[in-house]
Amino acid sequence: MAVRRTGTALDTLGPTLSVTTQPAAPAAGDAVTATTVLTNDCPFPLRNAVLYLIDPGATTATRTIPLGDLRPGVKLTRSWRTQMPSGVAGAVSFTAHVVFDVDGHSADCARSAKTFTIPYEANGVKDPYLTHATTDDAKYGQYGTQLVIWSGGRDLSGGTDEKGGLHLPGAAAESCVVQVKAVSLTGSDNPSAKYGLAIANDLTAPEAGGYAVLTMSKQYGLEFVTDSDGDGRVDTWAGTGNSYHPAWLRLVRSGTTYTAYATSNTLKWDEIVTVTVPSATGAADVGVVASAVNFNYPGTTVQAVFDHFTVENAAMEEAP
Repeated sequence: MAVRRTGTALDTLGPTLSVTTQPAAPAAGDAVTATTVLTNDCPFPLRNAVLYLIDPGATTATRTIPLGDLRPGVKLTRSWRTQMPSGVAGAVSFTAHVVFDVDGHSADCARSAKTFTIPYEANGVKDPYLTHATTDDAKYGQYGTQLVIWSGGRDLSGGTDEKGGLHLPGAAAESCVVQVKAVSLTGSDNPSAKYGLAIANDLTAPEAGGYAVLTMSKQYGLEFVTDSDGDGRVDTWAGTGNSYHPAWLRLVRSGTTYTAYATSNTLKWDEIVTVTVPSATGAADVGVVASAVNFNYPGTTVQAVFDHFTVENAAMEEAP
């Protein structure tokens, strides 16, 4: 279905875009013919219309087609030959986007997409990532900028530290910003299941100090847990009751001081808490983790999908 501006009653009438593909359910790597149909349902012309046809995962249009002025009632069909990407998973979309003027002084647009869901598979991760699990059912995958963890486990707090994780060893300097988009969490029937960022002097041995974890749970929201005494077990907690997915998570480190932030859209970051972790020293390991938080062990396995995991090592700026 097309997405259309609704600022006026007239705009809710159109235009309408649709996208179809042949074959109707392509597999990864298949040649595809994608077709878009544009109908001007508005009682006014669309001026200087331009149609953009976009392949899955592309950041620029595969085809750009100037359409000129489109009178009310006009219907256009345009197709493009392309290919279903290989080595991808999750939501894959063929997209049509039209931009036009309403009255010569304002711009508007409509968008439509044909979206396919390709299952993630545990294909492992590439250098420089390392994996480490404290539960025996963890698996891992990497698809471009996306990282995937499958994990059981009982919890990440309360004296229990059972999770699957992948990390960059020594990547977090004493002054750094770590960030990730926690995309989705599926597969667990426990609303306490969680996924997010982790940092420690050594993530394979949290008892080495500096341990902290910032997670979003399936239902109960943000949790930021830290190890205040350096014994490898988290014993402080801060959080909120708001659960949203995807969620952007950010950890800012300045020596032994950690500040946790979260947002749903990166436009405004909400500060969760600032804490001191006295045992944090030198460059730390940083990564992403997931736990199914199974009460009935071994229970189920959660699938956690992350994107845009970044580490910026620099002098600290003012907190956002």
